[in-house]
Parts: sequence; C-alpha cells; structure tokens
Amino acid sequence: MSSPLAAALALGAAHGLPVAEPVLLKDGSNLLVHLHPAPVVVRVATFTAFIRGAPAPFLEREVALGSYLAEVGAAVVPWSGELPPGPHHVSGWWMTAWQHVPHRVGVRPPADQLLQSLVELHGALAGYAGELPLLGPATTDLDLALACCKQHGLLPAAQVEHMLGERDALLASVRSLPATAQHGDAHPGNVLLTEQGVVWNDFEDCCLGSPLWDLATLARHDQTGAVWAVARDRFGGDLVDAMLGLRLLQVAAWTALHGARAAGRL
Repeated sequence: MSSPLAAALALGAAHGLPVAEPVLLKDGSNLLVHLHPAPVVVRVATFTAFIRGAPAPFLEREVALGSYLAEVGAAVVPWSGELPPGPHHVSGWWMTAWQHVPHRVGVRPPADQLLQSLVELHGALAGYAGELPLLGPATTDLDLALACCKQHGLLPAAQVEHMLGERDALLASVRSLPATAQHGDAHPGNVLLTEQGVVWNDFEDCCLGSPLWDLATLARHDQTGAVWAVARDRFGGDLVDAMLGLRLLQVAAWTALHGARAAGRL
C-alpha cells in the first residue's frame, strides 16, 4: 500500500490536476492535502480508517449531506468542481475531495458567532431526508473506538464494559427527543473563518439526533457560557447533562486512541 499522501496525489493526477506542490494542511484523524495551486483539498481517511476498519459509509454520508447543504446555500465547504467528491478508493486508501476555501488559519470565531452559525446550519439540516445513524458518534463510532482501545490494551476490558453500560443508560434518557440531521462533530476546529463569515467543514460524523447533540459538543469549547445557557434554556439541565455525558464518553475513547498514537503505541 502506498502512503496516504501518494494516494491523494495519484487521485489528483488521474483528474489532470497539478500535484508537484502539495501543501499538507493537517495530519490528525485524517490527512488533509491541498493540491496547490488547484483549489482542491483531498481528505484521506488515515487514523479514522485504522479505528473504524471500513470508513467508506462515513464518507458516503458526508458527501451526500455536504452536497445537499451546499445546494441549499448553507455555509459549508462545497465539493470542488475540479473533481468529483467521491468517496474515492486509491491504493487502499479512502478519500474525499473538497473546495479549498481561503480562511484565517488558526483563528476561531467567538462563541456567539459560532452559536449563531450553528443555529443557521441546523435550519438547513432540518430539510435533509437522507439516511443517517441515530446518534452515530455515541453508538456505532463509540463501539468501534472502544473495541479498538480494548484490542490494543489501551483501556481495561472492565472499563470498556462500564463505559458501554453508561452509554446505554444515557441514550435511554435522550432517545425520545425529536431527531433531525446533525453535524455530529460541531466543535470550533471544524469551522473556517472566512471573509464571508463562519463556514462549517468535516461532516463525516453526521448523524440523526437532537440539535442538543451539536450544542453539547460546541458547549465543551465555550468559555463564555453562552452555548450552555441556550442549551439549558431550550432543553433543560437534565437532558443537557445526559447529552454531554454521551459526548464525553466518545471524547474519552478517542483521547485514549490519539494518546496511544502519539506515544507510538498504535
């Protein structure tokens, strides 16, 4: 199997795009490569593929939802007209392709601007009729992440079982909430601040659920309390605490995995 970077460049070359000056944007859960000077970013499933085993369904959902949102005029990163969004399977690597959007690198919008942009995004998401997993990040994704932790000895089996039991109890308390399409991973690292405002990115964790899931995800990064206040006013403290508990379980599993990767254990 070639490297993920080589696979991304092969995809670009196969569509007649320049590949001599690639710019590595990020190497985390996924590898992001700007096929400079073409306005194309290729996102290769790397660590996510290692954990999930079969990343294609996640990418298929992301492309379907992202395409819909772009078509209805939502503030999202669209796919590039230079090549189809995919998912593409090149040399053993799954990947998608998107428009390169100029933005202020490393600058995060203030909480009130993020909150308003998320409310607007939820308005667009409400019209999506495609199939999505119910609270996928806290169900399928958490199952896969914890299984990976257990397989590689990152968490004791007893702790994994305890976390799954806690997850099931929390799910029971929020399942009755009305569900629509959600971003799934709505934290500040998945937005770009452009001259036109906030643009949302990275929908591979998109799911069906209450907007409270996205609000709880965003609230973890809000030092002002604005997001917390909106969430508690709209849903009540008990439901907010339950949904936050679900998100924290997912965060704990992925934190263990990223820590092991950084330490060379994965």
